[in-house]
Amino acid sequence: MPAPDVASFVEPTPDRPLALHLHAKFVTPEQLAGGVVVVIDNLRASVTITAALAAGATHIVPTLTVDDALAVRQRLGPGTLLGGERGGVLIPGFDLDNSPRSYTRARVAGKAVVFTTVNGTAALMLCEKAARVIVGSFVNLSAVCRAIGHDPRPVHLLCCGTRDEVGMDDVLPAGAFARELLAMGRAFVSDDSGRLALAAWEHAQRSGIAEWMRHSRGGRGLARVGLLDDLPVCTAIDSIPIVPEFDRTTGRIVTSQSR
Repeated sequence: MPAPDVASFVEPTPDRPLALHLHAKFVTPEQLAGGVVVVIDNLRASVTITAALAAGATHIVPTLTVDDALAVRQRLGPGTLLGGERGGVLIPGFDLDNSPRSYTRARVAGKAVVFTTVNGTAALMLCEKAARVIVGSFVNLSAVCRAIGHDPRPVHLLCCGTRDEVGMDDVLPAGAFARELLAMGRAFVSDDSGRLALAAWEHAQRSGIAEWMRHSRGGRGLARVGLLDDLPVCTAIDSIPIVPEFDRTTGRIVTSQSR
């Protein structure tokens, strides 16, 4: 914190502001109020949600806890699937884990999925006051930017992190989103988090995105539980060009319709 005798100074906010939050713990629901939030959990919740909808799931219901997920499944009734992870692996008694490779058309088409992860779904809950909440990752980078790039409201890129730690696996895709959105006429707010993420993304492009992701906080976690095969799926840019949108009034994530 600054010295108490320093005069306050607030840098002017640009007309179409772009804020980037390196971890959900660094932002409050009030700061996101009225804005468009892109929730980024690239390894792996954002990709898994996108893959599930692309495979024909009717909708995703994110929940904060395992008990919440069980209660929602009971309310929705037979045919509802339970998906998610704790410690990166399948939750006992659940139908699906947090691997996008598990969410095949044969498994999820025509079904609802109740979904809980350690960081990704918690970040979605944080967006209760946002005007619009989008699930973003490398796999739908361009589709998300097209959907929100010209929205007049403030845009927030929200990195979920791993537990309480900042993760390069979210910061790199956030930097990629930032680059595209800046090219569409947005401008960073005064905080330098966005500039740091953009610099990291530009460096990773030159030196190899896959290696950076593999050695990231989330990538190291995947290696520990033997799930590095998910990495190519989660780093395939624009491979699933749909836009999942979280409707807080219904509690459901569905494929967005352009607006």
